[in-house]
Amino acid sequence: MELLKKSRAFLLLFVTFFFWGSVYVGGKLISDDVPAPLLGCLRCFVASFPLMLMARKHFGVKIDRADWKYFAGVGVMGYFLTIFLIQLGISLTGASMASLVNSVTPVGVTIFAALHLKEKITPTKVLCLVLALVGTFVITTGATGQGEMAGILVVLAAVVTWSVASVFMRQLTAKYPPILVTAYGMVISLIFHIPTGVAAAVQAGGTGLSSANILVVLYLGLVGSGLAQYTWTASLAELPASTCSLFYPLQPMFSALLGILLLNETFTPSFLVGLVLISADVILSTLETRKLAKQAQAGSDR
Repeated sequence: MELLKKSRAFLLLFVTFFFWGSVYVGGKLISDDVPAPLLGCLRCFVASFPLMLMARKHFGVKIDRADWKYFAGVGVMGYFLTIFLIQLGISLTGASMASLVNSVTPVGVTIFAALHLKEKITPTKVLCLVLALVGTFVITTGATGQGEMAGILVVLAAVVTWSVASVFMRQLTAKYPPILVTAYGMVISLIFHIPTGVAAAVQAGGTGLSSANILVVLYLGLVGSGLAQYTWTASLAELPASTCSLFYPLQPMFSALLGILLLNETFTPSFLVGLVLISADVILSTLETRKLAKQAQAGSDR
C-alpha cells in the first residue's frame, strides 16, 4: 500500500512539472505585452477560483492559531514572491533558461528541510545537490548580456522563496488537507498581488490584454497556478520535500521541448551541459526513493 502511494506521488510529480514547464513558455509568449507583476496577479486571481472550489469541503477544518504564520509564509513566499520573481525572470531571459535555473530548487529545499524539518540528507541527495550546483554554474557562465544575467539572478531569488515555502507546505500538509493549504496560500497571496498588479498596469498605461493573451492567462491560472499547485502539494503529502524537489529537472526538459516548438528557442552548449548535469539527479532520486520504499514495505510485511 505504501509503495502504491509513492508511485501515485511520482505520477503527480511528472504531471506537475509538465504543467510548470508549460507555464514558462506561456509567460514568455505574453511577457512583452503584460507587465510581470500584473501577470502574476492575474495568474493567482484566476487560480484561486478552482482551488477554493476544490477546497470547499474542508473549510470546516479548524486551523490552529500557531499555524497561521506558516500559511502566511506559503502565501507570501510561495505564491506571491516566487510567482512574481519567476515571471520577471522570464521577461528578462528565455523561458527555457529561466526554467532550467529554477531547477536548482533542490539545493534550497534540501537545506531548509534539513534545518527546519530535520529531514535526513543521504549521500545520494548530496550527490544530487552537487550536480545541481555544477549545472547552475555551467549555465550561468554561458549567459549572454546583462539582461540575461539579471534574469538568472532574479530566478535564483525565486528558488530561495519557493524553497522556504515548500518546507512550510510539508509541515502543514502533515496536519491539514493539501488542497486547503494550497487554496489558503493562494488567497493570501492576492493581498499582495492585487496592489502590485494594479500599480504595474497604471505605470505601463494599460493591461496589454488582447483576446489571445487572455486565453494564455486563463491557462496559466487554471492549470499552471491552480491544478499544478494542488498536484505539487499532494505530492508533498506523500513524499519528503527534498525528494519532491529533486524532480525539478523535469521542468526545464518540458520547457525546452515546448520552447523549441512554440518560441523557436535555440540552446547554447552550456545550456545543454547544464541540462544534463541537473537532470541526472532525477534518475538518482527515483532509484533511491524506490529502494527505500521497497525496504520499508518488506519490513512491514515481516
